[in-house]
Amino acid sequence: MESSILSKVSQLVRDIHCCNSCLGRQFGNLLTGLSNTKRGEALKILLLMEWENNHRLLAIEPPNSSSLLSKDFNIGSVSIKRFFPDTQPVDTPCDICQDNLSSYKLKTLTTDALKALSEYEFSTFLVGSQFPPFIIDKEDTIRGAYNLEFGESIKSEFNREIGKRLQEQIDDALVEFKAPDIVLTFDLMNNQIKIKSNPLFILGRYRKFKRGIPQSKWFCRKCHGKGCEYCNFTGKMYQESVEEFISEPILSAAKGIASKFHGSGREDIDARMLGNGRPFVLEISEPKKRNLDFKMLEREINKNAVGKVEIKIEGLTNRAKVRELKTRSSRNAKGYRVIISLNSPLKLGKTEIQAIENEFSDLLIQQRTPIRVVHRRADKVRSRRVKSFQIKKIEPHQLTLYIVCEGGLYVKELISGDEGRTQPNLSERLNITANVIQLDVVEVFNDKDSL
Repeated sequence: MESSILSKVSQLVRDIHCCNSCLGRQFGNLLTGLSNTKRGEALKILLLMEWENNHRLLAIEPPNSSSLLSKDFNIGSVSIKRFFPDTQPVDTPCDICQDNLSSYKLKTLTTDALKALSEYEFSTFLVGSQFPPFIIDKEDTIRGAYNLEFGESIKSEFNREIGKRLQEQIDDALVEFKAPDIVLTFDLMNNQIKIKSNPLFILGRYRKFKRGIPQSKWFCRKCHGKGCEYCNFTGKMYQESVEEFISEPILSAAKGIASKFHGSGREDIDARMLGNGRPFVLEISEPKKRNLDFKMLEREINKNAVGKVEIKIEGLTNRAKVRELKTRSSRNAKGYRVIISLNSPLKLGKTEIQAIENEFSDLLIQQRTPIRVVHRRADKVRSRRVKSFQIKKIEPHQLTLYIVCEGGLYVKELISGDEGRTQPNLSERLNITANVIQLDVVEVFNDKDSL
């Protein structure tokens, strides 16, 4: 009984009225397989046994400790009452947790949380908490005063106990620390339960068959989305976009509050996106529904956008995939079919065609930000490589090319030269003014095919 732990416990329960959980938590990192409630109860039982032993031998008075009569420790009042019939449980709140760790409070909060969660679909969750600062400060002060070195934080115990109760009540739901679907925060200062539904990330590819459709929603340059005469009070420069065709049905099905479209690069508004399509991730914020029927959504989107946009949903992914798309978009090679107009007739023999193809294949291009986008992009010189350059069709005033190049290369300026801002360029090589009149992205290559 003279051990340092029990002497600390004896002094602690004599000075402070504490529940079983709060007593056990001060030694929570000693031993495993016990809850703090059981640990605290065991310590109180030892103290009570010591008192009864001394009472029987020495007829000492009742223990001077309200903690041994706390309302969560029935053994105490029942045992002491055998010798002192007027003994009653002490009904005051725990000095440390203010009864926030009582079984009643935990049960009530669990019931409230289940009600709040009833609108959400999820398979993983995490519990967090916000305690009044005076509770945290008081426990820190107690640990310092009694030299308690192996305690657990009150937040950790609370979060774990609520998590265990929720997991028992919700079928197939697991606690997940890294990337949970749902985070519940119990605000014990304001008696609120806050629910954060982490984003849903949906991976897919899209093809765009019609020119004049931007990849993302393009707000009016005059009113910035508010609506004005310039945009016919729509708030948009273009009434359709790839993003809107894809996001609106999925956002509605997921019952989210907002969406964000992440593409692996983007094609010009007047370019088509063909071939195997461009990878994208759609991010849905605060979704309530996660078990989505992707096949049904895919059919709905393709029906609504028939002749304009077609998608293939590949499934769920995560935020790391968004970073990967953004990083790889500047590395992954892309294949283009380009039709260009010439301001004067051009005749090329096989030898000269071969020479031009060889000259522009595996060629490093220096591009200063094009004039057409410099108002919204940093004005700097970028180096990008052309992997292959093929002349597919020759007409007097027109050429059809197939170009494979590094992501981020401005193909239109590779042809026109952009007043000398792109070097080398096809116009200077041919000594003829050349401009792109049609451009299609026909392939977005994977990493293994990148430059």
